[in-house]
Amino acid sequence: MKRNAVNKLIEWKESGTTVPFLLHGTKGVGKTYLAIEFANAYYPQYLYVNFELNKAARDFFEEKAATDDTVSEIFAEYFQLDEVYLTGLIVILDEISFCPLFFNRLAVECNSPVIAISGGVLEREKLNRFSCCRVFPLGFDEFLSAVGSDWYVEIIQGHFLNAKPMPDIVHQELLALFEEYLVVGGMPAAINEYIASKSVYNVGEVHSLVTARMKSVLEETCDEKTLGMAVQVLDVLPKQLKKANKRFRFNLIRKGVTYALYKDSIEALVKCGMVLKLDEQKGNPSQFKLYFPDVGMMSSAYMGEESEHIRKALLENYVMQTLETNEVFQLCFWESEAQAKVDFVLRKEDKETAVELRTSTSGKAKSIASYQTFNQCEGQKYYRFGFENFYSTSVIMQVPYYAVFCVK
Repeated sequence: MKRNAVNKLIEWKESGTTVPFLLHGTKGVGKTYLAIEFANAYYPQYLYVNFELNKAARDFFEEKAATDDTVSEIFAEYFQLDEVYLTGLIVILDEISFCPLFFNRLAVECNSPVIAISGGVLEREKLNRFSCCRVFPLGFDEFLSAVGSDWYVEIIQGHFLNAKPMPDIVHQELLALFEEYLVVGGMPAAINEYIASKSVYNVGEVHSLVTARMKSVLEETCDEKTLGMAVQVLDVLPKQLKKANKRFRFNLIRKGVTYALYKDSIEALVKCGMVLKLDEQKGNPSQFKLYFPDVGMMSSAYMGEESEHIRKALLENYVMQTLETNEVFQLCFWESEAQAKVDFVLRKEDKETAVELRTSTSGKAKSIASYQTFNQCEGQKYYRFGFENFYSTSVIMQVPYYAVFCVK
């Protein structure tokens, strides 16, 4: 599967830096696959060790980390190579978080090309010591490449840039593929199942396995109380997103529950990648929305159940996932006291752009008008994401859902 993140790995290699590269992200997003594919393409050979699965390796590296041996000497001894050969190879250290002592030394002393991988929760201070890339589930553009339709990606990008409508037959084909993506999502294992079976019938089972792997990270990093509350949040998330207003409501867990009580659990879920969190524009910490990390996982959570609110939730989740992956905007939502709602506001530098989501081809943007009046930006151009073809006016840029990945 072609991943956009490989471009960052290529830049790292070409820079000639000795700073190790760190791939991090929740379980199941394809970090190991990406590292190995890159190593096969750009190095004559790679050396690999998984610290989560290989206890002997974990013990060896942790013991050596407390000695005066250099990182290169430790590699040479473990892989039984002369140190001189390491400079032409690349070392892949999977689940490096299981070796905290060696992890700390790696960023300071390493002279060999190294890709470290972590599916655990990492503090910002540690991330700043590496060349980093957060790996997400595959976006719709990557999904197109995975299913052999990568030629569509360049066409979509071209029509986005000039805001000209797609030929109708191509537009309809892309909408059909988009509907498949809403079910399959971007988890590599689910996409592999979809490709192999040529159907979506078994992807729900794959999503269940991926969810279990994600929960294992939560169990390893949280105390019993935080874990229990985090599970409660996850359990009510499908019910939350079925509501007309997707803002998280604690009374669905039980009456009397407050944000202060669940704050740590929600932060733990965000850090380990089990939820995506969207804050309110006004900055009230208790007002937020939570989404699934992958739209396919959300679709499987409803097990074929359909409603207008679920349909809206799937589209919101897809947009949140896509914009979060782009890592370009600060995202928030806006609500007025008169119940006007703007699902997404894209903040970049000092500019904010509103987004209207359409579930049909009709309707008036009353909430956008309320938002612009409240924020004193009447007439400002905004995005409309929907099922209509591309078009642009002085105030609207209509973007089909399949092209949201172009918004940067």
